Amino acid sequence: MNEEATTDEQTIITEDELQQSITLFNEAYPYFIDEIERVESLRGKLNEFQLMRAVSRAKQRLEIIGWNCRKTVNALYEAFVDIYRESGKEEALSWAEGTFGANREHVPADGAESAVELTGVSLQIVELKLQIQAKEAELQQLYDKLVELQITNE
Repeated sequence: MNEEATTDEQTIITEDELQQSITLFNEAYPYFIDEIERVESLRGKLNEFQLMRAVSRAKQRLEIIGWNCRKTVNALYEAFVDIYRESGKEEALSWAEGTFGANREHVPADGAESAVELTGVSLQIVELKLQIQAKEAELQQLYDKLVELQITNE
């Protein structure tokens, strides 16, 4: 019984799900970058709300099947946003291109061409990074709730 609970909490995505998530990330990526550049040309570097709005607009173009795939695509965009916030757009663009082969050109929607093939150690690295990011997000939510409760308790 404990094994089931642990497995549910630590869902590991399959290689096929990861490849599908990367393909979806790459499909929406041109729309995402276009939105970032459109807003930057009007207002400069995007704030948190504007970044989340750009992610949302890009993901509206996707048909995501499966919970694991949805979580993975979200984690990929969250990683891009984190790099954008900390190091700027050029560093985030470089990361997306170097890690997933993402570029502004549209990838065929039928998924006939995979933008990047991950195998062995590189697949494990991506999986571990995604798991860490998910745990960090969960911890941040718990911390925010703790702070909120402490403030209301004072």
